[in-house]
Amino acid sequence: MRHGLEAAFAIAKKDIVTQMRKKVEAFSMFLFALIAVLAFSFALVNQGSIPEEIGSAMLWVIIFFMGMFGFAPIFLSESETGTLAGLATAPIPAWSVYLGKVIYGFTLMGIVELFLIPIISLLFGFSILSNIPLAIAIFVIGTLDLAAVGSMASALTMPSDSKATVFPLVYFPTATTGLMLLIEITKIIVIGPGLVPVIVLIQILLAHLIAILTLSAAVFHFALSS
Repeated sequence: MRHGLEAAFAIAKKDIVTQMRKKVEAFSMFLFALIAVLAFSFALVNQGSIPEEIGSAMLWVIIFFMGMFGFAPIFLSESETGTLAGLATAPIPAWSVYLGKVIYGFTLMGIVELFLIPIISLLFGFSILSNIPLAIAIFVIGTLDLAAVGSMASALTMPSDSKATVFPLVYFPTATTGLMLLIEITKIIVIGPGLVPVIVLIQILLAHLIAILTLSAAVFHFALSS
């Protein structure tokens, strides 16, 4: 177990260092999100602010589609350089490769969100940061959930010659449950009515994350060897 976790963090560290040098995916993700935020703010703004229930949905819809830019090519470097076969035969559990990619996707999304959320709060006219501990918990769990789904979708569509077309078809339906929960949680935080429904929905979201991670890790060796 410890050996697998060390391998996962080593894989994530390698990808993060490479990304910080290139900055291609991070920049394209941020640019798409910024354009989407500006477009929605121009289209939906009403007397200086977007309705909070609509803004709550737009926040996660933008992050959801932004993830496609980061998750789709998550195995691209290994596929192009031929190191994927090496990972499949390496003396590490297959789930550590998957977990490493989830950590990398989570970190990449988190970096972009740090810059994006203040811009959304300013242009949409509401802030999810009124309850900072709760907001941090939601973004950590929610981003991890999207990263877990996106990493597995990328692995499953990796052998396809039409990856750009197939990836959204796998990513969208599997991530929709988590997306709807995140939208509802954010809406309750922003407009009320109370804390109890939020706690229940967060528990459901956390259960969804655990289920995705467990199932994906259990079957990832099939994707890695395909």
